[in-house]
Amino acid sequence: MTVDDRLSQADVAPIAPRRHLVLLGGGHSHLPVIAAARDWQDTVEVTLVSPDALTAYSGMVPGVIAGHYRARECLIDIERLAGRAGVRFIRAAAVGLDPVLRTIRLGDGTVLSYDIVSIDIGATPHATPALAEAIESGHCGDMTIAPCKPFPMLMDRLDRFFVDHGARPRPVDLCVVGAGLAGIEVALALAFRMRAHADARVRLLSGDARLISTAPRRVGAALEQACADHGVDLVRGARIESAEPGALVAADGRRIRADLALLATGARAPAWLEGSGLALDPQGFIAVASTLASVSHASVFAAGDCAAVLHHPRPRAGVYAVRQGPPLAANLWRALAGEAPAAFKPQREALALAALGPRAAVAIRNGLIMGGPASRGALGRVLSDALARGLWQWKDRIDRAFVERFSGP
Repeated sequence: MTVDDRLSQADVAPIAPRRHLVLLGGGHSHLPVIAAARDWQDTVEVTLVSPDALTAYSGMVPGVIAGHYRARECLIDIERLAGRAGVRFIRAAAVGLDPVLRTIRLGDGTVLSYDIVSIDIGATPHATPALAEAIESGHCGDMTIAPCKPFPMLMDRLDRFFVDHGARPRPVDLCVVGAGLAGIEVALALAFRMRAHADARVRLLSGDARLISTAPRRVGAALEQACADHGVDLVRGARIESAEPGALVAADGRRIRADLALLATGARAPAWLEGSGLALDPQGFIAVASTLASVSHASVFAAGDCAAVLHHPRPRAGVYAVRQGPPLAANLWRALAGEAPAAFKPQREALALAALGPRAAVAIRNGLIMGGPASRGALGRVLSDALARGLWQWKDRIDRAFVERFSGP
């Protein structure tokens, strides 16, 4: 039985009229909630608040950068999804929340009241104050700077950069700051995008001595080989602290030339949460129980990158946010009905299909990696490269199916 089936059963306990559920943010975890709200509209008023009417599926973003997809192919129209489900859509950003009065303050000064609120507003790239200032402006001298999230900002700045480079071809240095799995995918995508430009150099700036230092060495070694195969230069021990015209400045004083700098650094919690009165973890993310309810306020739920599940800590990755969606929808319904929410235990290890730039990918799970450079010792180059292409096709089907699921009529 699916979550939607359970949520639409006629024998569910009746809900008092005029209960108001507010969904803050249109992230991956909220998509199943919006879809499920179609069956709630007779008894619950649901409002979705998001600064954007479109949300990007993060798994396809490297493919957009590489040129395998048009930008619109990875976008889900959450305003349309909300309309089909009878959910009111407000295009705005939240800037404050009072969990005692149960009110939300929006950027335009509007105040919304709620009975239950669910927060899925994502996170922002971690950056020093000096670097954050450069990100805000988008430039430092002639250097273009963009965070990998939010997607509209990334694509706007990337598109302008590529148009400019196409109009005035010249040697260029492209840097990706942050060598987690997302940063590796972005660097490889850039290298593929610029493959016809012999004078373009792509660098991946890692704050550590090796890639994916938290994973077994074989995982990092295979990804380092993938970077070498596709022309991505790895710069080790480069913790970027600031920018100056035409260069990024590392903590050790190194200046790394850059015409384009993309930030794929660790996540930082939205600043306004600090004054919300909600219980937060030491990094400033919303502390939630295994039910995805706030540990301090039962009327507040949170999921995705902005939340920290205290009893089940997991990496901030899209796969975990996606899988929080159905249990979040079920628990929001229970809360609206006055019932106790149910505990949700995420899987300990999730399969990661990481794109390598071309239409090829590697699969990573439980400290193991296969496909491309990771399998050459066992399969040889021809078979391992064929496996990588097959993994990309599998990833492509999964990603497209996710977008289509929430984009249909």
